[in-house]
Amino acid sequence: MVTFKMTKKLCLVLGNGFSIDLIKHANLDSNIDVMNLFSKGVELPWPEDGESGFLSFKHCPNLWHLGARPNMSSSAAMTLLENIITCVNVYVLKPRPDLKDGSTKPNQIYINAYFELISYLRVLFSHYNSQVTDEDLKEKTKDWPWINFIKRANDSAEYESISIITYNYDIWLERLLKIHNISFNISMMNGGAFGENSKVTLVKPHGSISYYHKKQNIAGFSIGYNKPIPVDATIDSFCVNDAIPLSNCLVNALIPPAGDTDRMKQSWSGQMRTSAAGMSRELEAGDDLIICGVSYWHVDRSELDEIFTNCSPQTNVFMINPSPNTAMDAVLTSLFSNYIYYNVNRILDKRLV
Repeated sequence: MVTFKMTKKLCLVLGNGFSIDLIKHANLDSNIDVMNLFSKGVELPWPEDGESGFLSFKHCPNLWHLGARPNMSSSAAMTLLENIITCVNVYVLKPRPDLKDGSTKPNQIYINAYFELISYLRVLFSHYNSQVTDEDLKEKTKDWPWINFIKRANDSAEYESISIITYNYDIWLERLLKIHNISFNISMMNGGAFGENSKVTLVKPHGSISYYHKKQNIAGFSIGYNKPIPVDATIDSFCVNDAIPLSNCLVNALIPPAGDTDRMKQSWSGQMRTSAAGMSRELEAGDDLIICGVSYWHVDRSELDEIFTNCSPQTNVFMINPSPNTAMDAVLTSLFSNYIYYNVNRILDKRLV
């Protein structure tokens, strides 16, 4: 039975599929690839001198030795990413000290590849962001159902609040909200407010390229191979910086693909995860939860399950995804009586018209 309320809360849970949908709609595929994260690596400039070739033996020897190449397939790239991060997920359970005789750890190449990967991802997504001006972004998304729906929801008296839990590093959404003069704040982040009297709140538990650590390596850009894993920091160690300088942050606030937040236990991520859980806990009977592009990997499931199980069973739940994870679909049917699945985003045009 569908429950109707005079005013409702709206919560969006967004994964990589949300960014993929935007990129395809705006015809940005030739310059931006968020599915195969190595495909543009040879075009990516090294921040210190601007020379193309960040993904190379010169700058990322460990990734290169493990087979990272710009011409590898998406599936091969994802397998390599998962292998690297799985090693780190296990390594953080009980880090091994350097052996006294100076010999290397058996899996040192994977650990060093992780350090290269974290730096690479921040620069990669910062580079992608710089490829599109606000004018182009506004023009190319003027008929994109997602931003038009969010704008209508923000303007409508039907929703008293809008919470957005996004696992994406990019800041396309934040830029679009600003372009459309939609006030918002980023939960817990210094400098994360835009406009006044906002009813939109964002939280990014897996980090963002705009999370700027207050301490920088003034010696210039480099890969910090000798840092502990993880390099921990609380949320008050960061501020939001949309200019996204190609800096050498002491801490890159990114949980890489296949990263297990339960094992890595980074304080800033844990604080944001708690905030996301709180958003879902506020959803009552008749409120709306919309899910888009979430993978429901084995390493992500505990986070998503935390969100799903905190909601009221009478929450109106919608999933929009052309290729949904079947296990997540099964879970949603088990938890919510008001669950509807859509395979196209055009359905958003029919909401709040």
